[in-house]
Amino acid sequence: MTRYRLRVTLVGSDPEIWRTFDIEGHTKLRMLHLALQTIMGWRESHLHAFTDADPFGRQMPEQTRRWESPDFEDTNEGTLSEKDFTVGDALQAGGPLWYEYDFGDGWIHRLDIIEQLPSDSALTAVALVDGANRGPFEDSGGLHGYAEKLAIAADPQHPEHASITDWIKTTVGPWAPRGPGAFDLIGVQTELNLLFNPGESGMQPYDMSGLVKIEAHRHPGDVHEASPIAEFASVLPPPIRSELRQHLHRTGVLEHGEIDAETAARIIRPFAWLMKAVGAGGLDLTSAGWMPPATVLDGMTELGWLDEWMGKGNREDLTPPMANLRETAQRIGLVRVQKGRLLLSTAAKKAAGDANAQLRLIAGGLYRKLSDAETDAAVLLLLSIADGTPAEERWRSVAFGLEVCGWQSSTGWRFTQQDIGHATFRAQQVLDQLGELSMRGRYRGEQDPLVAMFALEALR
Repeated sequence: MTRYRLRVTLVGSDPEIWRTFDIEGHTKLRMLHLALQTIMGWRESHLHAFTDADPFGRQMPEQTRRWESPDFEDTNEGTLSEKDFTVGDALQAGGPLWYEYDFGDGWIHRLDIIEQLPSDSALTAVALVDGANRGPFEDSGGLHGYAEKLAIAADPQHPEHASITDWIKTTVGPWAPRGPGAFDLIGVQTELNLLFNPGESGMQPYDMSGLVKIEAHRHPGDVHEASPIAEFASVLPPPIRSELRQHLHRTGVLEHGEIDAETAARIIRPFAWLMKAVGAGGLDLTSAGWMPPATVLDGMTELGWLDEWMGKGNREDLTPPMANLRETAQRIGLVRVQKGRLLLSTAAKKAAGDANAQLRLIAGGLYRKLSDAETDAAVLLLLSIADGTPAEERWRSVAFGLEVCGWQSSTGWRFTQQDIGHATFRAQQVLDQLGELSMRGRYRGEQDPLVAMFALEALR
C-alpha cells in the first residue's frame, strides 16, 4: 500500500489557504472528508462531494467520477459512495482530486500529490505537515463574501463595521481564532490523533469530551470524567467540541496548578468568615430569622465592607451584602437553617480549618440546585473568566455556547445580554462573594485575579 503526501489548496484564496498532510492510501474517502474538515477548520454543517475532474473544466460527465455521502438522498445516478472507495482508488490516475464543501458558498479544494511513500503502520493515518492561514468563516458567502467581511471588520470607519463585526463574533464564536492568518499545526494534529488514532492519543478512550487523559498520564488537577468542563464538552457537536479543545490548550486553561492554602484562603475569604462565625455549635438567629446584629457588624467590619456602606451595617435585613452572602452560602450547601439556628452542613464541618477543602466545596457547590441550562451557562461563564475574555464580551461567549448546545431563549430569538444575565445570575452570585475586591471595585467592573483562579478550579 501507499502513503500519500498531499497538498490541499482552497482554490482562488488570496493569500492562499493551504495544508500539506500525509494520509494512508487505504483510508476511505469518508475519512478523508473528516480529515479535511478538521485541518481546514470547517464545521461539517453542509453537503460535500469529491470529484476527479476539474469543476471549472470541460470534461464530459461520463469521464468524471463523483463521490458523495450515501446519507445524501438526492444523489445523481452514477454517483459513488465515499464509504466504498479509498484515497488510493480516487488518486489511481495520479490526481488531482477535488473536494467541494457547501454547495451554496462553493468552497472548492484541490488536492495534489506531492509524494508517494511506502505505507507505515507505525504512523498515524493522517499527519499534518504544514500549512498557512485559517479556513474561511462558515456561511460567509464564498471567497468574495469572506474577503469582503474581513475588509469591513478591519475598517472601523466602514458603515457596516459594527454589524459585520457582530456577525463574525456570533458566527465564529469565542473558541475559534478569527484572525485570517491563524494556523495551529499542533492543535490540529492533536485533533487528528483523537479522530484517527484514539488508542495512542493518551486520552481516555470512552470519554466523549476528549479532555480526560488515561490514568497513567493523569496528574493532580487534571480534568476527570465528572469535571464540569468535560461533561459540558461531551454534549457539544463534534466540530465545536474540537474548537473548544483547541481553545483550552491554546489558552492554557487545562494547565492548572495546585492552589496553595494561603491563596485558597484569600479566594474564599467571605465564605470562610461566615463558616467560622457559624462554628461547629451553630449560630442562634433572631426571632425574625436573621443573623444577630453583632455578627453582621463583625462580618461587615472584618471583610472591609463597612467603610463602603451607608448605614450601621448591623442588620442583615437592611444590609444586602451580608444577606446575599448567607443566602448564597445556603444554596451552595455550606450552611442550613434548622429550628431557629444557622448550622454548618456536614461537608462544611469536615472541611473546617482546611482552606483548600473549603475551596473545593464552594467550587462544587456553585452548580448546586441549578437547572441544566443554568449549569451549562455557569460552565460557560467560568470558562470565559478563566480564558481571559474581557468582561464586556463574556455574555457573548455564554450565548454562543448555549445556542450550540440547543438551548433557546424564551422568545425564540438569539440570546440577549439580559437573557444571559438571568441564566448566569446564581453562578454570578457565588463569584461576587469571592476574592478581595472591594464593593466599590465590583461596582466599577474591576476584575479580581483570584476569581479567575477560582474559575479554573470550578471547571474541574
